[in-house]
Amino acid sequence: MTGLTRALGVVSLAALLLGCPGAARKTEAGSEAGEAKPAAPIPATEAEFLAELVPLDGGAQAIQVDYAITGPALTGTMTTSITTGGQRRDQWELVSTLGDTQLRAAGVTIVNAKQIWTANEGHPGELSDNHLAELARAYLRLEPDARAPVVESIRAWHALLAEQRKATAGDRAELLGVSCLQTRIAAQNVCMWEETGLLLRYEGSAFTIEATKINREPKLPANAFELPAEAAGAQRAEPAHTYDYDQILTEIAAGSYGNVSLLVVGSKSIPSLRLPDPAASSNPQDSPDH
Repeated sequence: MTGLTRALGVVSLAALLLGCPGAARKTEAGSEAGEAKPAAPIPATEAEFLAELVPLDGGAQAIQVDYAITGPALTGTMTTSITTGGQRRDQWELVSTLGDTQLRAAGVTIVNAKQIWTANEGHPGELSDNHLAELARAYLRLEPDARAPVVESIRAWHALLAEQRKATAGDRAELLGVSCLQTRIAAQNVCMWEETGLLLRYEGSAFTIEATKINREPKLPANAFELPAEAAGAQRAEPAHTYDYDQILTEIAAGSYGNVSLLVVGSKSIPSLRLPDPAASSNPQDSPDH
């Protein structure tokens, strides 16, 4: 499903890059009216740093969205679970009926701070590195007094993104009580929950995906974002970029967010759904669609 991947990538990158280099920074001191707010503690662990870097809407710790997938002679479901810090799991199943033949395809994508794995059912899939863990480790190597400017700037960046969303509301819709930004890219219509990077509706030529339930306090299994044993045989993707994590932290402290935006977007893997293939075997999906 390359069209969906491309469309969502464009929307996500545009949203995150609103925090451009040299943007005005706010501090925890408060609003223009001068109301003081108590400063939140500076993160002292990898998980705490990543929660600052990739927060969720409304202070949620985790969000789960159920979707219905429909199309000509096609039905399916998908469940997406995300947490602060950028962890994500997409699990999906599609069933297509052509004449008397019923075809099924299923798969999963798991994102944690270290790795991104995506596979069709019964196959080892593809594995790539996620750079957020390395950025967090670089942050922990900083002296304590050097961490504060980085964290304050990350908080200012997210405040700036929220202000930009309000100032440039765009074409919006509401689904399940959540406002989403409507965007048309080529033949695809996407309604994106910008604060989370999740789609709420996707309309393409082959099928439609629409959220049917949003849970802001899901009970997720402890191993929801751990890779299964079969991932050990996955095909390794060559890194597309190399990063200087110490330099990125220096840029963040200076109010420049371009490179950290790319890291965050790169961690937001979009599920690569493939339609059941009548010309293939009974388990038709041999590899993810990229």
